[in-house]
Amino acid sequence: MAEHQAIRLDCPRRTGSSLSEQGTVQDRHRLSHRSEAQFDPANWTKEGDGLMASSRKMRAVWAEHRANFADTIAQHMTGSTRRSDDWPLLTGLPRASMLLLGYAAEMYLKAGIAKAYRNCATSMFERDIKHRFGHKLVEMAQEVAFRLTADDRQGLDGLKDMVLVDARYPVFVPDGATYATTVNAQTSRIWSQDGYDTRVALVGRICDHVALIDADSSDAASFGSFTLDGDGYLAFRTGGHLPPRITYRVSSDMRPAGETAPADVRALLNGARFREVQRYWDRAWIYEDGISATGRPKTYRRQRPSPG
Repeated sequence: MAEHQAIRLDCPRRTGSSLSEQGTVQDRHRLSHRSEAQFDPANWTKEGDGLMASSRKMRAVWAEHRANFADTIAQHMTGSTRRSDDWPLLTGLPRASMLLLGYAAEMYLKAGIAKAYRNCATSMFERDIKHRFGHKLVEMAQEVAFRLTADDRQGLDGLKDMVLVDARYPVFVPDGATYATTVNAQTSRIWSQDGYDTRVALVGRICDHVALIDADSSDAASFGSFTLDGDGYLAFRTGGHLPPRITYRVSSDMRPAGETAPADVRALLNGARFREVQRYWDRAWIYEDGISATGRPKTYRRQRPSPG
């Protein structure tokens, strides 16, 4: 795994072309192997492991409870026991197991995104995991280059629905349907053991994929970090089981001049130090850590070449 030191890149059209091995204060506000808390991929993985284990344990408890449910009800009818939580457990445990499984998938995928955003601004990462990605499991899987089959897409969309609606709220009855048929359909989705096992396997494959990112010597990762003018930056990575990625934030000197396009940034990268960035530029995923028309921070996808 190769990592370049942060390099200061002064825009040559204004200040002359000078390079320095010194990083700036803003470098400390980018994701790196020293990042902690929500910026450390390992912490997202740890959360995912806990949620996955809890989901599977809850499912096992429910299976036992369901198997014994008829006997439990019979005991109630004879008056030998007095318990009021048997029915809520029968209906609540499978819903909770699906909810936790959906959240586990989300945690693993966000661990992968934390790896993909290496050397990007921490503010961009925080913003994107909350607003750009949220609970969009399919979009996050695509962002970390997890190969999705049609069944995988359906499985992740189903887990997203569990997180957003099915496993959290009373059913919403669509026009033309009845409450009874809607509840029965929801129960079938949640109680199906085959459906649950299939989703567990899918989440496990996602976990394995994310664990392999930047951790496989057969596809070594390389990282670069460059500072533009002083308050802009360019982050670059290749390998590590992810497509080449370039993320940039233009400097405050470039923005008023409208020099925010990828071509404007690429024009600054002259010389041997930037040969690797230039070599991958046309096939890299390129993002701008930018500003919206209303002046709010916003991430723009500037280039996403098709694989192959």
